[in-house]
Amino acid sequence: MRYRRRSIIGRVVVMENRFKEDPRLGLIIACVGRLIESIATRDRWQIARNTTGPLLEELLAGQSDDRFSMGERYSQPGLEGVPIAVADNRVALVVGAVKTGIDAASTPVTAVLVAAPEHPRRWLVAALDFDLVVDNDFQRYVQFGAFSEKADLAVIAAHGTLDPEASAIDWDNPDTVLRERDNGVFTVADAVAGLSEYKRSTWGWIAEDRVMFSSLYLRAKYPGLVRDYPLSTSKTE
Repeated sequence: MRYRRRSIIGRVVVMENRFKEDPRLGLIIACVGRLIESIATRDRWQIARNTTGPLLEELLAGQSDDRFSMGERYSQPGLEGVPIAVADNRVALVVGAVKTGIDAASTPVTAVLVAAPEHPRRWLVAALDFDLVVDNDFQRYVQFGAFSEKADLAVIAAHGTLDPEASAIDWDNPDTVLRERDNGVFTVADAVAGLSEYKRSTWGWIAEDRVMFSSLYLRAKYPGLVRDYPLSTSKTE
């Protein structure tokens, strides 16, 4: 029989950190955290990348834009403390809370995630609150794995432009100025050239990060990347 390592804090026997035993749990919590941040910042590209089913439709329609609105001096919301997370090979559950302001009450989160139908190593958030989790139709969706990549793509396409800022830029003109500085300008040509430093298989992650103009270019010109999930998380492999 295999025994878990235990330690004693005060008079309480503490088992070994579950996150060490199952590294997936940290990734699952991070997925929920990314979605919460994207809801708060209204980043519909990220929402489309990380959600599925009825929740995807709800979030892209803007029905929950104010759910995680940020209060004063809060740059971005996130899960507090150490959320509870459990997972098998198809379904995961994250229970925690989000604080969006210094004086704001914590917002409870009960997240259900499912393995992406076409990408089993990728988790998609299917629910964020208890009301949906206890809905009979939703429970059947989870029980029988009824989430569909084809249905998700139809919802995404129906909502049109996911990143208005990226789409508003004239990417077909290489001389379009994206940024001006004392030492010169940064143009569309520079943004496109910057992608030569990365493997094509990593473009999905670059678009997801949205930390440089090349990310905006990819979001606008390669809409299919929203559901492109490379196996590697490294941008140079």
